[in-house]
Amino acid sequence: MTLYRRVRTFTAALCSFMCIWAACGIARAENLDSIFHAGNQAFAHADYSGAVTQYQRLLDAGIRDADVYLNLGLAHARAGSLGPAILAFEQSLRIRPGDADANAALDLARAAVGKRHAQKHGEALVETRPPLAEALVRPYREDAIAWLLLVCDVALFACLVIRRFARADATRTGFAVAAALFGLTAAASLAALVVKRGALLEGEPAIVLRDGAELREAPDPRASVRAHAQEGSSARVLARDSGFVQVRTSVGPVGWVANPDVGLVVD
Repeated sequence: MTLYRRVRTFTAALCSFMCIWAACGIARAENLDSIFHAGNQAFAHADYSGAVTQYQRLLDAGIRDADVYLNLGLAHARAGSLGPAILAFEQSLRIRPGDADANAALDLARAAVGKRHAQKHGEALVETRPPLAEALVRPYREDAIAWLLLVCDVALFACLVIRRFARADATRTGFAVAAALFGLTAAASLAALVVKRGALLEGEPAIVLRDGAELREAPDPRASVRAHAQEGSSARVLARDSGFVQVRTSVGPVGWVANPDVGLVVD
């Protein structure tokens, strides 16, 4: 797989961060700028492990920016670490849903996982698209859906109040129709918000980082292995215990996986 994509800058995010930290010290924000520049320079010189290190330093410093996650994913992908790359692309899309570059990079990374798995095992089950409901809401930010729900609720209430005191039949009918439309939109927004937050799914969204990660029967390295998870596959973290997490993968049984083999999409 080749991911032909120039790394992005995050000037706007850095400026905001600099403003926040101005009272505490400009030097810190300038240092973050130099870290990001160092990551881009390492990427440009094909030092992908070095780029990963620099972008990860930004995340460790508290930066949560879609472009930083995208660049981190591209560096991981170029270094051949497809599981961490998919995780970073998913994290980028969670911050900025619908981003064309991140979606394209995610599709390429998943295709590369399938190709790698097929070469190794002679077959591959590739996870390419999310379920239909999730795919429908994926391009939209959670806060945007929440605001739409709030606006529709207010508009619905206003229409009902106006209709209650309106005297003309035509006016009452018009506001009744408007109330029905706002009500339907509010219901659709609520459903979208439920899907977006994964309220109907158990556990936290995660990505398997290592190909062949062992799913054990118990949180113990000596426990029997039920199955092996494919790198880059989606999972839900159900529980944690003694350096292990219990996960349900998209194409496998429930099992206990070592902490380093799984990364949370929402960190």
